Amino acid sequence: MVKPSWTLGCIAAGLFAALGRYPVSWLLSKRSSYAAPKILRSADRYYIKCPSDNTMHVELEGSENTQPLVLLHGLNSSSRQWYYQRLFLRKHFRLVIIDLPGHGWSPQPADLSIPVLAADLAAVLTHFQIFNPIIYGHSMGAMVAMQYCADAHTPLVKSVILQHASYTNPFQTTPFSPWTQLLQKPVLIPFFGFVKRHPLIFKIIGRLNYLNGLSILFYRFLFFAGRQTADQLRFMCRIAALNPPEVTADGLLRCMEFDVTASLKTITVPALVMGAAYDRIIKPDACKHISRQVGHGHFTMINGGHQSIMEVPDEVNKALIEFLIG
Repeated sequence: MVKPSWTLGCIAAGLFAALGRYPVSWLLSKRSSYAAPKILRSADRYYIKCPSDNTMHVELEGSENTQPLVLLHGLNSSSRQWYYQRLFLRKHFRLVIIDLPGHGWSPQPADLSIPVLAADLAAVLTHFQIFNPIIYGHSMGAMVAMQYCADAHTPLVKSVILQHASYTNPFQTTPFSPWTQLLQKPVLIPFFGFVKRHPLIFKIIGRLNYLNGLSILFYRFLFFAGRQTADQLRFMCRIAALNPPEVTADGLLRCMEFDVTASLKTITVPALVMGAAYDRIIKPDACKHISRQVGHGHFTMINGGHQSIMEVPDEVNKALIEFLIG
């Protein structure tokens, strides 16, 4: 006969495995007045096939008679991360909201290297006849924006916004360097290659860890500063859990190849560069370096973590509008 304590223990373990994300996120978060983030969808949605064979999902939002503003999300995220910025910016700008290949609504990539993504961005803008755009990139999206400017793609941009980005291999500009540099060749590169070859294993692990709250714990301490709400934390973790692990692994490998150090001085358009005081992915000093090297850089420190666009959106939006409208 099964003891009642064993039965109750199994039930409790099962419930935590399925619903652990809720108590974990409540314990690790704070209450605030921010509305819970949701998935926003525009009526104007397109799939654009690029010369590289990548396909990008693109949404257009806002008045056609206003300044075009391109939103590029980071690795292992999607256009859904822009919830608070979309609600705010679409009142003033024509938004071009892009899912990078393999992320969000975009299908699996043919090539995730940063120079190819920059060329793909040029193809997307040309397709929609978008001229003189402002490009706003977060994390890897900002790396694409810098590459776009460094390669002098057309259409030429009016200005750029670079948030929490590295100008070179981000494993060199993370607060965990030099450990990440030491581990890159013997550990990280082989591990990411293993993930690419066995994505199903990591897809299952990722989904389970989202449900039981383990990824919530990881995300809170790596991407947030502690000011986020439980809804915001779960929202970003769910985005990450839905992205294919092989795409994330390949993206990390491609980021290791990235370097525009020598080209920063060729970026002469106005640039807002945002660092985060509690960023555990990219050191604020890396963002300060970008702002000093580009032709017309302005640096702003955000009092948040790497996901400050979600955690402290009012502070981010204030910095944006001061730069964009002045």
